[in-house]
Amino acid sequence: MNPLQQSLLFVAILFGIGLLGAFIYHLAPVLTPFAIAALIAYLTDPLVERLNKGKWKIPRTVSVVGVFVIVILVLVFVMLFLVPALQQQITTLLSKLPGVIDWVQTDIVPQLITYGIVPEDLGLDTLKSTLKEHMTQATEVAKWVWTTLFHSGLAIMEWGMRIVIIFVAAFYLLRDWQNILTAIKQLLPANYAPTIIRITRQCDTVLGTFVRGQLTVMIALGGFYGVGLAIIGVNFSLLLGMLAGLLSIVPYLGSIVGLGAALGVAYVQFPTLLPVVAVLVLFGIGHVLEGVVLTPLLIGDKLGLHPVAVIFAVLAGGHLLGFVGVIIALPLTAILVVIIRELLHKLPNTSPPMLDMRKGS
Repeated sequence: MNPLQQSLLFVAILFGIGLLGAFIYHLAPVLTPFAIAALIAYLTDPLVERLNKGKWKIPRTVSVVGVFVIVILVLVFVMLFLVPALQQQITTLLSKLPGVIDWVQTDIVPQLITYGIVPEDLGLDTLKSTLKEHMTQATEVAKWVWTTLFHSGLAIMEWGMRIVIIFVAAFYLLRDWQNILTAIKQLLPANYAPTIIRITRQCDTVLGTFVRGQLTVMIALGGFYGVGLAIIGVNFSLLLGMLAGLLSIVPYLGSIVGLGAALGVAYVQFPTLLPVVAVLVLFGIGHVLEGVVLTPLLIGDKLGLHPVAVIFAVLAGGHLLGFVGVIIALPLTAILVVIIRELLHKLPNTSPPMLDMRKGS
């Protein structure tokens, strides 16, 4: 393939991505269940492949059913146990925030004012009144959502149909995943097929790293911090663990924010400094676990998007296309990054490492 043909191919791919974006924009509400189904199929395909082609040689349909049973059990556990516990902790935290502000205003702020660290008019009264107002509004909205979703027969039927569509579509996509890929390869032009397949594999490497690897790291760290804080006895352990796990997508951010919040809660909750020291030790172990074990094992030196690029892509996709945009943001960003790398690789005096966006680079 000569340089002109390659350039035309990349332009055609970019044009196709633009058409795909316009198509998705106009059909976003209809495509949402199918986008979720495709995401489930993509995330669980490696496990199905291992069961189907590994030492067990389990038929693919049976493997898909087994994986779906695991997914459903996980979802049931989350809905029955984690979501109510998280909701309770959030409600308790919101109810205690005005008291915490009062404590800060009466015990901490005067000392800080004495040393000239903060101004005398810190505006905590305004913050407290605003917080109470928003808490009241949030409670009313939550009650409305609960009534609308779970006490309306039409809403329950609509949500039930969406869930059925998601799982049925995910089942068939996962069962026929390899056949779909084979059919797509057969439709590719013979002259462009090797280039398209190479770019697709690079995109899959990017997505595999961040959608599977980084997600696993986030869940592992969130569970580690949540269980550790619960053992120490820190209030809101589940909420703090989830916060640290979710923010771990950005290097050091999860550790810093989670540690700061956990230290603040432990300092207010306990009369001694021993639990505070335990929290410091816990997050120190978690940080070492992330850098030495989890990240090298699950992500390693694979090609990956920089965490900031991931955050920007997800936020931009959500702003433009709603929930569907959140789901397709990473795939589209990965495709664009890989295409740009390919273009720069073809330019003189330009090397691919210029766009090496791996974590920590």
